[in-house]
Parts: sequence; C-alpha cells; structure tokens
Amino acid sequence: MKLEISLFRFDKDSDYLPYYTKHFLTLKDEKNLLDILKRIHENEEFSFLDSKDSIFVVNKKFLFGLTALEDIIKIFGKDLIIEPISIKRAYKDFLINEDDFYSKFEILERFCSSEDNTFYNNQKIYYYASNTLSYKEKYIGDALLLLASKLIDENSDKRSDILKILKEQKYGASFHTNLKNRVLNFDTNIEDNIKSIQEELNFLKDFNEKTIKFEDIQIDFNLKNSFKNFNITLYNKDSKFDTFLEKFEANFINLENLDLAIKSFFINPKLTYFVASQILLSAFDEGADFLVVFNNDDFFIFNNKLKEIERISNREIPLPIIHISELQMLASGDFDKAKKSFKNHKINPRII
Repeated sequence: MKLEISLFRFDKDSDYLPYYTKHFLTLKDEKNLLDILKRIHENEEFSFLDSKDSIFVVNKKFLFGLTALEDIIKIFGKDLIIEPISIKRAYKDFLINEDDFYSKFEILERFCSSEDNTFYNNQKIYYYASNTLSYKEKYIGDALLLLASKLIDENSDKRSDILKILKEQKYGASFHTNLKNRVLNFDTNIEDNIKSIQEELNFLKDFNEKTIKFEDIQIDFNLKNSFKNFNITLYNKDSKFDTFLEKFEANFINLENLDLAIKSFFINPKLTYFVASQILLSAFDEGADFLVVFNNDDFFIFNNKLKEIERISNREIPLPIIHISELQMLASGDFDKAKKSFKNHKINPRII
C-alpha cells in the first residue's frame, strides 16, 4: 500500500510562510503515525517530538502519534495532510511554543497538587483542539475546564472558590466549543465534564429563538431532480438522511463540522457568529452552490443572523441556505411549495 503525504514545514528563522512537502510512501512494517514520520525523517530531516505523548493533526483531526496506522487509513484513506497542533505557534516544523498552554494553568494553580499538574499537562490535546482558539487566543482552554471538573469532584469544599474564579475569566467557559468532531476517537465523557462546569456557571440554555417551522421530510419519494453538476455543502448532517442523499448525483463538498455553540448563544452570540462565518466562508470558497442544514436552529443562525455573521467576518457571503425539507421539495419537483418557502430566506437560492 502506498500513502500520499503532505507534510507541514516551517522555520521561523528562514521561512516567511509555511509550506508542505510531498511524500509517496510504500508501507513496510509501520504501525502508527510516529513510525511514518520517522520513516520520512530518514530521507528528509525535519523537527518533531518523537515521544509517546506527541500530538499531531491529520486531515484536520487531532490525534496522538501512537494512533494505529490501520485506524488512520480506515478513516482518512491514503491521502494524508500532517500538521502541528498549532500552525500559528509553530517555530520549527512540528515544534510549537506552548507557553500559552502552561500559562493558563496558573489560573487554578493554588488549588493543585503535583498530580493535578500532571493531569493538566495530559489534557494538552483538548486545549489545542479547541476551535475557540482561532477566535480568541486568550480563551482559558478546555484543559483548564477539565482540571476544574476534576478538582471539584475530588474537593467539594473548593467548589465555590473554583467556580468564582472561572466566572471572573473574560474568556472563560462560555467560549467552549464542542470537541467531538475535532479529536479522533473522542471520549464523550470529556464533553460531559466540560458541560457540567458550564451548567454550574449557568452558561448553557436551550436555544429558543423563533424560527421557521419546516415540514417533516419524506424519505421515500419520486426523485425528479438529482442536482447533477451542483456543488452542495452539508452542515451537521443527520445520518438518518444518508439513504435519501444517496439518490442525488450532486458533488457533496466535505467540510470540517464545527460546533456553533448554540446552547451558549444567549450569553455569547459573537462566538456563534464567528464559527458560522468559518463554515459559510469555507463552503463559499470551495465553490458550493448552497449549504444544506438539517434542523431549524441551524437554519436560524445561518439565515436570520447573516448580517451579524458577515459583520464579524468583514466579508459578504452570498451563499444560499437550504433546509433539508426544501431540498426534498426541489428534488421531487414541488417548485411552488419551494418558492413559497424561499420567501423566508435572506438570500433567495434562485435555482428553480
């Protein structure tokens, strides 16, 4: 089996911008990602941490260097893009300045033992995997929220003091975005522990904005329009529609499924607008004809809050948003019903 690998390279002392080198590797007895990097290093020197604790980004997913190669190929295929855990903080290939990570520990250091310090250091993957860092570098980080959860569980008498400190942070727990789609083989208990802290701080609330009520989709229907030659981006795809979407001949553009942090929208709407802008701009720049959403809440954010999204991105984003039920209307030829529904759109798809 042969892998095609794009390897991140950057030297702050000689390079103005990062670049990628291409490597075609016929597998021998490599067992994990570190083995691959060491094999490439034999022919072309570059800097990386050869350790059981090393972390990398492969095809936008954060994972450990000891992750089995078999699992990586099964999930991503044979074309791999390998990057450091922070491109912005890289100074020599895969080596990064981690001062930001260690400085955040100081916020709760007074409550910690040496074991707690070790625990915090072991949460590094969750710190750098957070998409929030692309919005606010001063975010206290998910590693600290996990540390807070551990400290409270083990020392209930410190609960009020720890929560008070967390609530005082300008870029604290209300800036958390879900890690599920960012980390390979993600343990959902991690997200549960962070949410427990957010709930303690009253930073979560069910999304209750008034939005359009769309019709339920009919999975079995007569397909009249297959959207051949259309480029369609799907956001937050619900797997129950897989069979429905298989009927289409469209080119589906795969983008990173970023979390809109809708449950903290009431306290931190700008975070949601920023993530929404990342999603829309990626879809638009990839040449999507429109973006399909699968629930009413997502439609409300992308459609009703478009002006706020454009303002935070400082760009116009003329990308139509279509609800999955509207896609079915179009596919089944029910154009009159679709036209009526499109009247509620900030950007009329104009594809009928």
